[in-house]
Amino acid sequence: MKTQLRILSTITVFSFLFYSCEKDTDEFTDVETGLEIEASGNIGADQAIPGEYIVIYNENRSMSGESAKMQAKSQQTLSKYSIAKSNIKQIYSNAIQGFAVSNLTEKQAELLGNDPEVAFIEPNYIHKLDIEMGKPVSALPATVQNKDATKDSQLPNGEFLPWGIERVGRANGSGRTCWIIDSGIAPHSDLSIDSNRSRSFVGGSWQDQNGHGTHVAGTVAARNNGSGVIGVAYGATVISVRVLNAQGSGATSGILSGVDYVASNAGNGDTWNYSVGFRNRFTSQAIDDAFRNLESRAIGAMAAGNSNDDTQFYSPQRLRTGNSWCVGNMVRGDAPASGSNFGRSVDRWAPGTAVWSTWLNGQFNRISGTSMASPHVAGILLLRGNSTGTDGSVSKGGYTAPIATLN
Repeated sequence: MKTQLRILSTITVFSFLFYSCEKDTDEFTDVETGLEIEASGNIGADQAIPGEYIVIYNENRSMSGESAKMQAKSQQTLSKYSIAKSNIKQIYSNAIQGFAVSNLTEKQAELLGNDPEVAFIEPNYIHKLDIEMGKPVSALPATVQNKDATKDSQLPNGEFLPWGIERVGRANGSGRTCWIIDSGIAPHSDLSIDSNRSRSFVGGSWQDQNGHGTHVAGTVAARNNGSGVIGVAYGATVISVRVLNAQGSGATSGILSGVDYVASNAGNGDTWNYSVGFRNRFTSQAIDDAFRNLESRAIGAMAAGNSNDDTQFYSPQRLRTGNSWCVGNMVRGDAPASGSNFGRSVDRWAPGTAVWSTWLNGQFNRISGTSMASPHVAGILLLRGNSTGTDGSVSKGGYTAPIATLN
């Protein structure tokens, strides 16, 4: 039987969470202070959106990039089984070919899964951001008063230099572009945002209402303007691809739309950053296929995850490809963060603990996780092309990978 309803069995029912940042505290040491998390079972059918599925066609190169044709094809497929065309939620034609659909019965899902033009279908899941927001500040701490003065510093022009940026290096990124697939990006004096190409796939504005995406964007590209923080590729343009709402929630269908959008619009030399995934073990052929195609069009970095687990159990982090860089979180002293995932697919390690960066309402925040490590590498790739420098290595779980640097 051809139907592939990728509903994974749940070993133990745990909360269904988007991994990003680990719990922040007022003080940090060289020992990871975030949540120490053990792998906690698989995502199960009870965590899918009822009646919603991702339908993926067999690849047809003549349909690549043809969203109008894909819309018509999707409508024709639904019509064969007397399913309302209005049930279509999203159309995919670039990174992947297919559509998201709602209000299906199990019988209708089975019929679609058996359609000769359909490669497979998967349930649509909700991703939920799991993050301690920390304590946003309107002004960064003065270096002389900073409890972490030995970690963060200040440049002669007044820029606050986060320890991670100092560790990996920095250079002028003006004229270069990074696509931030996340919770959006909030307007900030430290950020150059291309609002014309920014999009939301959760409804409403492309602007961040959560904080996470803005923090990621600052690590990649915060300006060297004499105030605030500085990014790895300082002054680069960032584009908001909003796939998570104000509460940090977003469906797989919307995330695939964001990836599809970047795949069709990223230019030569652009990079992307993706710090989205599941806290619990979860694999998806649709997500894996989308990222395989995205990385054939633009290089980028993704967070390895914060489940203290092997990346082989997570999509798309398990991919071992040439242009997608999976990044683990290390603490100062070049040791792995306790919560960071590890594995054969982890390409680089980068600073991700106690990272200061941009936040909502023109503020700044200091948070931790592989989400904070990944944009360091996205910035390096933006400056160097599809390579990083290296300086030392990090080992965890029996695997060793280099530490990413600019030089």
